[in-house]
Amino acid sequence: MKKSKISGSVRPRPNADNINYYDVVLELGRDPLTGKRKRVHYHVDTTDREEAENILIMKRAEYLSGEMLMPSDKTVSSYLDEYMRDYVRIQSSPATVRDYEGVVERYLKPMFGKIKLQNLQKTHIQQVYNQWRNKSNASDKPLKATTVKHINRVFKASLNVAVELEYIKKNPTNHIKIGRDMEDKDFDVYTVEEIKKLKQAVRGTDMELPVALLFDCVMRRGELLGLRFQDIDFENKTISIRHSLVESVDSKCPVLKDCKTDGSNRTMVVSDYTIKLLKQQKLRYNMNRMKYGKDFGNSNMVISKEDGNYFLPKSFTAKWAKTLKKYGLRHIKLHGTRHSAISFLLSQGVPLHIVQKRAGHQDPKITLSVYSHVAKDDERVVADKLESTIFPFP
Repeated sequence: MKKSKISGSVRPRPNADNINYYDVVLELGRDPLTGKRKRVHYHVDTTDREEAENILIMKRAEYLSGEMLMPSDKTVSSYLDEYMRDYVRIQSSPATVRDYEGVVERYLKPMFGKIKLQNLQKTHIQQVYNQWRNKSNASDKPLKATTVKHINRVFKASLNVAVELEYIKKNPTNHIKIGRDMEDKDFDVYTVEEIKKLKQAVRGTDMELPVALLFDCVMRRGELLGLRFQDIDFENKTISIRHSLVESVDSKCPVLKDCKTDGSNRTMVVSDYTIKLLKQQKLRYNMNRMKYGKDFGNSNMVISKEDGNYFLPKSFTAKWAKTLKKYGLRHIKLHGTRHSAISFLLSQGVPLHIVQKRAGHQDPKITLSVYSHVAKDDERVVADKLESTIFPFP
C-alpha cells in the first residue's frame, strides 16, 4: 500500500453506548510475506469522538512524514516512554506513577532499553532477573525476591499492553521464575511495653494525637494525613476513613484521593481518650486560624501544620523518625505502628473479622497472611494450656 493511501478508524470502547475511551487504529496495508493486515493501535483517553479523530489525523501525518516509529523499530525504552505517557500517567494515582517511573528508569531501561521490542526474549529477561538476585545494576547489593517480583509486575503490565496493541505476539515475562527470600518475613513491630513507652513519651506534644490515631484506628499514613474534621462524629465517638493524602507526581503538593477499596472506607468507634485529643485539636485549629488570618492554609485536616497547611507525607515520616530519636525509642517504620496495632489486637483475642474491618482489609486472608507471625505466639499459648490441663504428668 502506498503511504498516501494509509487509512484508519476510531472505535469507541467498550461500546458506543458506554464510551470510556477510543481505540485509534492506523491501517498500514498487508504484510507482503504473511498477507496479514498491519495495524498500529493507540489508546486515546477521551469520550469525544472528534478529539479521537483528530488524533488519527495527527498519527497519519506522523507516519506519512516518517516521524512515527513502527512497531518493528521500537526499542523497549521508546515503548516504555509511550506506555508511561499514554497509560500510566493518565490512568494511575500519583503514587503509582512515581513507583512505575522509579522501576522503569532505575531497572528496566538500563537493562533492556536498547533492545528492539520485538526482539525481547524470555531467556534474556530470566538471566537479568537471576543476575539481580546476586547484584543489582543500581548498586552492589542483591535485590530481594519481592523487589524483583515487583519489577516484573511493572514490566508485565507494560508488555500486556504491547500485546493488546499488537506490537508483540506474546508477553515474554509470563512464567518467569524468581524464587523466594530465605530470611524471616516477620514484621518489625512494637511490643505492648514499647507502645506504652511511646505514648508516655509523646504525651503533651504535637505527636500525641497522631500516635493515638495510628494505634487506635489502625491507620495508614495517608489515611492519617487525609483525615478531615468533618469525618469525625464527636457525639457518637466515631471516625470515618474516606480519603488518603498521597504524594503528587512532582512531590510538591499532596493530593487527597478516595480510598482505593470499599474495605478501606470504614467507620469505627474510638476511645474516649482519642475523642478528647480530637476536641483539643479542633479548638487549637480554630485558634490558629484566627492567629494567622488570611495566611492560614485552612486545609481542614486534623493533622496539619500550625498554619493550617497539609503535611507532605514524606515530611511527616521524617517527623516520626525525629520523634523516636528524641525520646530514645527503638526505630520502626511509621507503617510499623499499623502492624503493631493489629498484632496487639489479634494477640489479645479480638475476633479476626473485627480486626479485619478496623484495618480496612477487604479479605480476612490478607489480615492472616500479613500478620501470621502473631499466630505463632497463640500456638504457644494453646500448647501451654494443653500441657497444664489435659496432658499433665502425674
